[in-house]
Amino acid sequence: MPFDMSKFGDSRWVRTQPNGVYVHGATEPILSVLDVRGFELRDLFLIGINDSCGTIVLPTESRAENAAAALEPAYETRVHLMGRRDGEDVWATDYTRRALDGTTLSAFITDLTLKDGRQVIKGGRWV
Repeated sequence: MPFDMSKFGDSRWVRTQPNGVYVHGATEPILSVLDVRGFELRDLFLIGINDSCGTIVLPTESRAENAAAALEPAYETRVHLMGRRDGEDVWATDYTRRALDGTTLSAFITDLTLKDGRQVIKGGRWV
């Protein structure tokens, strides 16, 4: 029996949508992509880190694989067993948006120079 995804809806930070879809964070772009690509939006927990990356938690491996297939090639994906909860396997599809040339976009600011020319972040660290 697959994991009951409604158990992720207990937090005040998680929004519940129809069909057992639970979302947290930046989720609209990825929900639109999944919907347009024909992935059935039901029984999932979407954690959007930002507009470019996040994780979709699903109750079965086949749903996780289908989510990954719906996101390719616009997103780099990785399907993995997230763990066990209440005696049931919980699967996840991690995704990161790709640039037009196929490279993966960075989800974090690694270099930042202000308008006045001062570099405040270099190599992911404050200067």
